[in-house]
Amino acid sequence: MGHPLPPGDVSYVKLLGQDIILLSSYEAAAELLDRKSAIYSSRPSQIMAGELVGWEQGIGLLPYGEEMKRTRRLLYEAMNGKAMSDLYPLQEREIIKFVQGLLRNPNQLKEHIHQMVGSSLIKLTYGYEVEGVNDPFIVLANEAMAMFSVVTAPGAWIVDTLPFLKHIPWTSFKAKAKEWRALLHALVDRPMKFTRDRIWAGASILAAGTDTTASVVATFFALMALHPEVQKRAQTEITQVIGDDRLPKYDDRSSLPYIEAVYREVLRWHAVLPAGLPHLSVATDDDEFRGMRIPKGSVVFAVVQNMHHDPQTYHEPHIFNPERFLGYSRNVERNPESTIFGFGRRRCPGINVARSSVWLAISCVLATYDVGPAVGPDGKPTPPNMKFTNGTISHIEPYECNITPRSAKAVSLIEEAPDVIV
Repeated sequence: MGHPLPPGDVSYVKLLGQDIILLSSYEAAAELLDRKSAIYSSRPSQIMAGELVGWEQGIGLLPYGEEMKRTRRLLYEAMNGKAMSDLYPLQEREIIKFVQGLLRNPNQLKEHIHQMVGSSLIKLTYGYEVEGVNDPFIVLANEAMAMFSVVTAPGAWIVDTLPFLKHIPWTSFKAKAKEWRALLHALVDRPMKFTRDRIWAGASILAAGTDTTASVVATFFALMALHPEVQKRAQTEITQVIGDDRLPKYDDRSSLPYIEAVYREVLRWHAVLPAGLPHLSVATDDDEFRGMRIPKGSVVFAVVQNMHHDPQTYHEPHIFNPERFLGYSRNVERNPESTIFGFGRRRCPGINVARSSVWLAISCVLATYDVGPAVGPDGKPTPPNMKFTNGTISHIEPYECNITPRSAKAVSLIEEAPDVIV
């Protein structure tokens, strides 16, 4: 079988008998995965991640069908409409704890980020109060999602390509799968009071929401250390609009256009799921797309990182420039929220939780802290190298930065902040 699709924003490769389609533009992904979602909303079977480790019951890997739709409804009920009005105070409370934690120990940035993101999700999902950066629930969720990123990496496990290998004993991947399955069950089995569906829905919220959101916030800190001019302008807007007597709250979002632009540019700069999760064509026959043929049973990837760095969409995409999203710029460029949360019937059901969590973190940090590069033993700045891990979920590699309160008044604001921003 030859290549039925030419290179471009829609590309084709055949790997060990599997037809794979790569979509590298928003237009192609929207046309195929949104408008034809009836046949492109399933997931391919992943033997290692799904069958051997056990992720097949999580919302991310569930094939399209009644169980997937039921789980998705549960998630929408928990994270949309009135539920969000109840969640915002939870998120604001955790943001306050976050900026207070940075004041006490700025060197534990990664741990503080994971606690901030995970705490509100755990409270929302299980009613559990997190007790610090080393809380066992937070640690467990982090370990589970690090494992998920490894086991779902395309092409990483030969058993996904040659499924018969799962029957061969004493293989190294089966030993690893057994270890990871125990980790996953620990994440799922703790809240025993829930029904089976709600346990898996809750685990999906906790694990995926914590890891992806934390990755975005960690990237934000590194970008601020590299771009003091952006940071200064954002801080000026907060001071002019809100003042310095309180922290920003989510209701302020529409009044802070430059903060919104920073938020969008952080999302665009590095996609936390660079290639998303694979879609599976369940068409009974080959599909027709732009006059080209897509073989039935094809696996389709929306390559979000390529979309975010497409010069046809973003002017000088390699440059970190929030102004691209402001109304007076050359052209207001596409909001990355349209791509980063997925497509069609697999679009992230937790989009409202993620966007509010990231926006609040960005605005409240900029209101209270200056972020700069770390200083090396020689007294010279050592900026983050902006390298990212490979895998389904991509994280910025470890770095150090200098986090200091903006002023004595900022210290008082942090120390005296109420439980909920008012």
